[in-house]
Amino acid sequence: MKYTHAIILTLAVLLSGGAGYSAGTVNPYPNLARPADSLNNNTQIVISNITTKIAGTVEPEPQKPSYIPVLRPYEIDKSHDIWHARSPSSYIMPDNEWVRYYASQLYVDNDGRIKYKNKPIPLLVNETGKVLYWTDEPFINHYIPLKEYFGVELPNNDYWMMPDYYLANGQRGICSGWALAVTSMMLSGEMSINKDGKFIKQIIPAKAIIGYAGLTRDVWVEYQVFNNTWITSAALEKDGYGNKISTTIFVEKDSQFKSVFEFTNIYFRMV
Repeated sequence: MKYTHAIILTLAVLLSGGAGYSAGTVNPYPNLARPADSLNNNTQIVISNITTKIAGTVEPEPQKPSYIPVLRPYEIDKSHDIWHARSPSSYIMPDNEWVRYYASQLYVDNDGRIKYKNKPIPLLVNETGKVLYWTDEPFINHYIPLKEYFGVELPNNDYWMMPDYYLANGQRGICSGWALAVTSMMLSGEMSINKDGKFIKQIIPAKAIIGYAGLTRDVWVEYQVFNNTWITSAALEKDGYGNKISTTIFVEKDSQFKSVFEFTNIYFRMV
């Protein structure tokens, strides 16, 4: 639907003073309104009190862990054409403090995307100020080559980060760091799903997989929610101009994903 005078507005929800969503609900795309004469192409609306409360659903703010994560020595397995950590399952850490801290801030929406509970971003409104569309901010990987990240050439150009190190250092790295952290968070029981407009915490069946996405070697997460099997990856893709760009995908599983090694399949229902 096209609106001639539609405006993209940035919504900043202030988290202080009781503002923001309650931890128990997903904002159900409310009909927020502003007078038409207050809107123009440069308008930014700051709404400081969009709290939707449901009795018994408000959770305490998670406490940020006090310890500083460190990397552990990395041992590489070269027995296959896809080199990988010797004990990849040991990098899945659902009970880790940092994993649980970040998982408690996230939920999986009906489209399979992982999103922040309290970081809604652009609104699309019409000329009267009625909200037509609302998008929550996704949780994404910030790709950075390992040589650039660590400042040195690493042995074999590979290094698996512990999930706590990855999360505590800005979610920056390559596909393996993303996959290990996401799998850990989904298995922690602290990540929520959006069920009928509420945040419901649960263990989300998930496993990290090393394999091929088409012809590209990759590490991804396969997870099951809303009666579907989804895949998220943080691989590099070509942009059509010969350049490689980082992209975090959330897609339904299809035949292009060929697994070679699968690990941490606890709770997983094969379909």
